[in-house]
Amino acid sequence: MCDAKAGSREQKTMRRILAAGFLWGAIFLVANLGVSIAQTPSTELDKTLARLDATAQKFKSAEAEVVWDNVQTQPIYDKDTQTGTIYFERRKGEVSTALHLKTLDGKPVPKEMVYDGGEFKLYEPMLKQLTIFKTTGKQSQIESFLALGFGGSGADLKKNWNVRYTGAETIDGMATSRLELLPLNEGAKQNVSKVILWVDMASGIAIRQQSFDPSGNYRMVNYKIVHLNSGVPANAFAVKTASGTRVIQR
Repeated sequence: MCDAKAGSREQKTMRRILAAGFLWGAIFLVANLGVSIAQTPSTELDKTLARLDATAQKFKSAEAEVVWDNVQTQPIYDKDTQTGTIYFERRKGEVSTALHLKTLDGKPVPKEMVYDGGEFKLYEPMLKQLTIFKTTGKQSQIESFLALGFGGSGADLKKNWNVRYTGAETIDGMATSRLELLPLNEGAKQNVSKVILWVDMASGIAIRQQSFDPSGNYRMVNYKIVHLNSGVPANAFAVKTASGTRVIQR
């Protein structure tokens, strides 16, 4: 009888020990789960947007080397690669940008795309053609796109895009946050279905951007920052055309 009682007490003690073990194990799991929860996509998104806000407050200018891939997926696959230099500058709250392309698939094919003072110009020297596009009423939409990752704040990003954090990625040794952007503007949706930004968390500047059109074709642009907030050349936004250049207004 005594042996039975002793055995019963030992079993109860063992159950308590096991229960305590499970309890502490559960506490440990919850504690560590709490740490994991603290690093949710929502938290990482807030950190990235805050980094963009901090950069936007000090942003004046940027110069970067560019590798620009145009990829056509429909109706058949095709790809071309352009390289060049791009300049960004913010003056009195307005964004100016100039993309000076130099090569196309390794061959010299110069082209200039400049947005300055609310006017967009495309100059193609080999065609001796300058196209000037009207942007009346579209300036804010254009500048919100141009400023993506280059002086645009996190707050402005949320005004114009549905923003989602999709992970961290290391590119050329730089720790980046990857953001997926879906346009909120109905007009923008007709041309752009989605944009992905890779934001360097050290500088708060985008070093890669991928934008998709509604048919699935996309543009992938990689930026190698040369200068940040140290000014741009005086003629960065000037378009000098050759004699005999045809001018088209659109």
